[in-house]
Amino acid sequence: MHFVCLSPSPERDVPTYNTGFGTTYSRTQGKWKYPLSMLRARKLIRKIQPDIVHAHYATSGGLTALICGFHPSVITVHGSDLINGIKSNLWRPILKRIFNFADCVNVVSKELSELALSLGINSDKIKVITPGVDTQKFAFVEKSQIQKDQKIKLICTRRLESVFDHFTILKALSILKEKKIDFQMTFAGDGSLLNEMKDSVNSLRMDNNVSFLGKVSHDDLPAILAEHDIYLSASLWDGTSLSLLEAMSVGLFPIVSDIKSNSTWIQNESNGLLHKVSSAEDLANCIMKLLDKPEIIQKAFIENRQKVIEEADRKTNMELLESVYKNLINK
Repeated sequence: MHFVCLSPSPERDVPTYNTGFGTTYSRTQGKWKYPLSMLRARKLIRKIQPDIVHAHYATSGGLTALICGFHPSVITVHGSDLINGIKSNLWRPILKRIFNFADCVNVVSKELSELALSLGINSDKIKVITPGVDTQKFAFVEKSQIQKDQKIKLICTRRLESVFDHFTILKALSILKEKKIDFQMTFAGDGSLLNEMKDSVNSLRMDNNVSFLGKVSHDDLPAILAEHDIYLSASLWDGTSLSLLEAMSVGLFPIVSDIKSNSTWIQNESNGLLHKVSSAEDLANCIMKLLDKPEIIQKAFIENRQKVIEEADRKTNMELLESVYKNLINK
C-alpha cells in the first residue's frame, strides 16, 4: 500500500508521498496548488505502477484519478464533496466525467448513491459501502437508566465547523438551562469556530455546563464516549456519519438532525430521536422528551449496537471493499 497525499500529511504506517507544497496542512489555504499536486501524483503513480488506485473525495482525489488516467480506479465519495459539488455549475459536469471514468464509485450512504445516479452514472459501478467503525475498539458499555433528577451527560464529536451547526446545540442547551435541567455538555473536536463558540457559551452563562476538549486522539475517544449518556449532532448535511456510528456502537442514545443520512440509521422514537434541522426548540424538546420517557433508551442501546455490527463493522466492510478490488483487478 502506498499513500499519496495532495497536501502535507502526517506519516502513515505505509510509504507516504507528499505531492503538495510546503510542510504544514491547512483546510483553508493552498487549494490553488492542487493542479500542480495532481500532476506530481500522476508522475508518481506511473512510477509506482500499482494494481489499483483508490481515490478519496471526488473533488480532490477523484479529479486526480481522472488526470492520472489509471485503470482500475475506485472513487470514494464521502458526502460534502458530492452534496455541494452537484449544486455547482462548474463541478457538476466535472463530477459526471470523474464518475464515468471510474471503474467503481464507492458511496458511503444511499443518499449519495441517489445523487450519483442523478448524474446519469451506470448503477452497476456504484457500491454503497461505508468505511464503518472498529466495533471492538468502540465496545459497548452498559449504562444505568437516566433519572429525571440526575445530571445528564451529552457529547458531540463533530468538528467545530459551520456545516455541523453547533450553535443550534448551544441554543438548545440554553433552553434546558432556563428550565432548570441539570446537564453537562462536552464538545470533543477542534475547528475554526472554537473561539466563537466559547464566547457564545460565556454570553449564555453556561461556562459550568459546557466544556471543550479540543482535538482528541481517536484512541482516547471510546473511553470519552463511554462517560456520556446522549450523543448530539445538528449537522445540516452529511454522508454516513462515523461519529454517529461510534456513539451507537458504544451505547449512547443519539439525538440527531432529521436529514436523510441520519434517518437511514435512526428511526425516530425507536432507536433514537430526530430533531428538525436548525431548530433549537425542537432539539431541546427531544432532550426533555427523553427525560420523560427514559424507557426508550434501554431498547435503543442493544438495537443500535447490533445495527452497527451488522451493517457498519469496519472489518466486514473492508473485506467487501477488498472483494471489489480483486474483481476489478481480475477484469
